[in-house]
Amino acid sequence: MSQNTLKKQRGVALLVVLILLVLMSALASKISQQFSRNLQKTHYQVSQQQLRWAIQRQEQAVKERLQTAASGENPLEPDGEWHQPLETQGEFYTVVSQVEDAQDCFNVNNLLTEEKMAKEQAASPLPEKSSEQLTVEQLLADAGLDQTTAEQVYQQLVDYLDGDSVTAKEAQETDAWAGVQPARLPANQMMRNISEIRLLPAFPAAAYAKVSALLCALPDASSKINVNTLKPEQAKLLAALFAGKLTEDDATRLLAARPEAGWENMEAFSKALEQNFPQLKDDLTQVAERVAVNSRYFRVNYTGNTDDLTLRVVSQLQVNTEAGEIVTWQRRYRMIE
Repeated sequence: MSQNTLKKQRGVALLVVLILLVLMSALASKISQQFSRNLQKTHYQVSQQQLRWAIQRQEQAVKERLQTAASGENPLEPDGEWHQPLETQGEFYTVVSQVEDAQDCFNVNNLLTEEKMAKEQAASPLPEKSSEQLTVEQLLADAGLDQTTAEQVYQQLVDYLDGDSVTAKEAQETDAWAGVQPARLPANQMMRNISEIRLLPAFPAAAYAKVSALLCALPDASSKINVNTLKPEQAKLLAALFAGKLTEDDATRLLAARPEAGWENMEAFSKALEQNFPQLKDDLTQVAERVAVNSRYFRVNYTGNTDDLTLRVVSQLQVNTEAGEIVTWQRRYRMIE
């Protein structure tokens, strides 16, 4: 074998070895990266589960607070202990919770109680709008909707909630949904979350942020707005209960003058309202059925932190005074790395 041939063979062998080394190096790098990703993923999952357990443990402490503050007929103090932040620190995590009154909004599911009344009114030649309709349309207008759109959204909202398939105008309720993309129909049941309002054909998506601050969906058709926990900046809600008769500025002043511990009972609230606005005397009885000085529904905002991630959780709680317990009827998670 010549010297040149031997050199060529050695060169080819060396080249093959180098190629194999490159391939093995690339494969080892890929395996290492995959292992690192799997390790990081496992670490995130463990941290997330740890925070979930910590939040559930803290929720028991939150419920114990609410058992004292929200049980019975006692008024709910605006800044009572139930409303104070609660913090739990573990070896590798921190969880902070903040309880808010969930009856600081108009519950759209209350419109189910208006169904029979709406049908009776529709049978008359010139049906008048119910107080619930006036309130909802006023809140929608406060969120930026024009009057025509507000009326359409209200009608579609009632159709979405009620159990039949006919609108108050004696037409098929599916007519409004015809041609909507993606195709959808009324649910004909209670809303579980106010975000469902975006499914209504007439609802403008751009208005959702403002509307969701005024309307909500609680699993109840007879909940009330708690006037003891309304903040002055939420005066639109109180004003809408007296649509066209009480301005937002007037409602703001009334809430700002509220006793520090809140109104003791509905009689005290009605007396303050009548003293400041005598023109509302005839409306007090009707509105008194839609407001309260205590609550049965609360939402808890949790923020859990580890070195690697932040987990945000919103729990919806319901106080069952008859059973003497507080149940969690909804929970939503959001993880932030």
